[in-house]
Amino acid sequence: MQAKEMGDDYTFEEYIDVFIREKSVVLSPVTVLNYERELRRAAKDLGREKIREITFLRMKQFFYDFEERERNLRNGRKLSNGTLRQHYIVLHSFFENACENEIIKENPTRKLKNLLERNNDVVREPLSYDEEQVRYIIRCLENEPLMWRAAVMFAIDSGCRSGEIMGLKWSDIYPETGRVRICRTIRYTAKLGTFESSPKSGKNRVIYLNRPALRCLEELKKKRKESKNGRTDEDYCFTQRDGSPLIPVAFNNFLTNFGRKYNLPGIHPHALRHTMASLSIANGADIVSVSNKLGHSTVSITLDIYSHANARAQLRANEVLAAAIY
Repeated sequence: MQAKEMGDDYTFEEYIDVFIREKSVVLSPVTVLNYERELRRAAKDLGREKIREITFLRMKQFFYDFEERERNLRNGRKLSNGTLRQHYIVLHSFFENACENEIIKENPTRKLKNLLERNNDVVREPLSYDEEQVRYIIRCLENEPLMWRAAVMFAIDSGCRSGEIMGLKWSDIYPETGRVRICRTIRYTAKLGTFESSPKSGKNRVIYLNRPALRCLEELKKKRKESKNGRTDEDYCFTQRDGSPLIPVAFNNFLTNFGRKYNLPGIHPHALRHTMASLSIANGADIVSVSNKLGHSTVSITLDIYSHANARAQLRANEVLAAAIY
């Protein structure tokens, strides 16, 4: 397609290339690919329409048709409200970019957000485990390969995302103090393959591990050094046979099989992340510290997700106060 001047009439499909080119400068490769996927999905309906001519009423009808037509690719069910919101966010950003470039005067999705909310949406607490269930998981890990045992123990203790776990290097761990640097994540896409990126919030952070998780990592490091392919401190902790990092989906797959084997349906890396946060908050850890450990960009995100655990922590604090003064 021949390049157009900014004043020209773009079709929806033509402007995708402009939008993706500009976003590639400021967003991560994975985010850009996700944006492009969602926009190509919308282009099946809007592709040939001039973006100058797309109105609020047209976008309103688009979302009604989109919800009716599209289905979850994994289970064939209707799209969840969360999926619709995500699609809205991408399209809102797309048209907002066209406004900034003076291609259109007004964003036709601007008033749509409230229309996409459903009153009957059920808000579910994130899956997490209580203290007894965690002890059961740790007992079950004794029967599993050392590398996966160390990865799960690290996930439970750190609350890190799966990509951050796969990006961990031996040089990031200070066993004497339990200090661990979280400064990279491993990502994978079919287009780009496996590559390093910064953590989701864009900021590095320092966390602290408890001794059982550290012991498991130290055991893995010792075994790795004793092997014929002994690695250096700059190598990844969780690797394939050639020393290259595992991709996050490998951890997901292990946990899926682990869950089937030990009757833990739904177990996945985020469930372990939620477990760390929920148990920490419910047992008195302050929200700010837990938020920093999780790598959330703001404390309000932590409060929104873990309000159930925070309520239990406040009840415990209330009991402590009652015991002290009454």
